[in-house]
Amino acid sequence: MELEDYFLFTFPVYVLELLSAIAGTYYLSKIKNPHIATKYLVRFLWLTFSVEIFSAYAPLAYFSNYEIFGFVKDTLFVRNNWIYNIYFVVCFSFFPVYFGLYLKNKGSQVLLRFLVVVFIIASVISLITGDVFFVGDSKFVNLTGTLLLFLSVALFYFELLKSNLILNLKRFLPMYISIGVFIFYLCITPLTFFSGYFNSENDTFVNLQVHMILYSNIFMYSCFIIGFIVCSKTQKLH
Repeated sequence: MELEDYFLFTFPVYVLELLSAIAGTYYLSKIKNPHIATKYLVRFLWLTFSVEIFSAYAPLAYFSNYEIFGFVKDTLFVRNNWIYNIYFVVCFSFFPVYFGLYLKNKGSQVLLRFLVVVFIIASVISLITGDVFFVGDSKFVNLTGTLLLFLSVALFYFELLKSNLILNLKRFLPMYISIGVFIFYLCITPLTFFSGYFNSENDTFVNLQVHMILYSNIFMYSCFIIGFIVCSKTQKLH
């Protein structure tokens, strides 16, 4: 894969990330008294876009044979895994909290908050004591984080089945968010276990990972954008 190919695959993702953040901001401007969870979500989307732009230094260096950002070659920062290992701790902590804010069952809320705290502590210990922080994606963070995310989505769906909201899912923003993140991490998490193969000697895996990330991102952020646009037309559900 050449630098031009990299831009071809990543540019749509950056555009969709930016559009989802803009769509979220538009949604907040249209809805009176939006749910606090949505305010946090929009801020998180802007954070995600910022992280993606900043972390682009590594693939730009790699695909340009270090003609761009050559100063990172042969340093600990030659890869951007350190950024994403931190980001995924934040991400896998955020979404359980996000879905937890829509739960009415106090027991489920307390459970999710407790698990998030345990996850953060365990993840920090794992990253500090392990040897993967700079060279690969943390399997512990991604696996436990994904399980925590799926649990929060499952609890969210369980409460939906018991409520009248099941009849108005088209106008319920968290439904779009849950579908997007569930499918995205279902597709992306398995790649974590093979992240060590992302190097110049394994073009096959590089191409597979780039395509998986591209299509998964397109699906997830399309769900977000559609959700923000559709739900911005109602004041009752958010």
